[in-house]
Amino acid sequence: MNITKFEEEQLDELILFLDENLNENYERIVFLNIRKRWPEGFLTVIDGGKIVGTCCGAILPNDKLRILILVLKDDYQKRGIGKDLIERMIKASEIFGIKKVTLEVRKDSDAITFYRKLGFSSVDVLPCYYQDGCDGIVMEKQL
Repeated sequence: MNITKFEEEQLDELILFLDENLNENYERIVFLNIRKRWPEGFLTVIDGGKIVGTCCGAILPNDKLRILILVLKDDYQKRGIGKDLIERMIKASEIFGIKKVTLEVRKDSDAITFYRKLGFSSVDVLPCYYQDGCDGIVMEKQL
């Protein structure tokens, strides 16, 4: 297994991976824009030549890192990979003087427990945030 920066040539495979592992749909151009703005903040997890996970983020004003997507195939969860991805994102953002990490998560997601174990706290609710109408929970971690 290898964690590398996302490359444009991986876009088709990434879209298929996300379609299989997320309930949300995104336009292809979104991922190219994220990569263009901060290539170090867009990681893929490769195993057996296939994408099995990804994490991408954005640097925001007021010294914030926003995790946009963190997803792993089910059989790659609970193995420390998600924690490693978050830590790599935080490390890559240090040059920007980041003081806080934020993210949104579905209110019905088991990932809330994962983020709490990493030191994130719930700070807000976003009604009907997701495409299927599910509320989102805003979580943040002070660095």
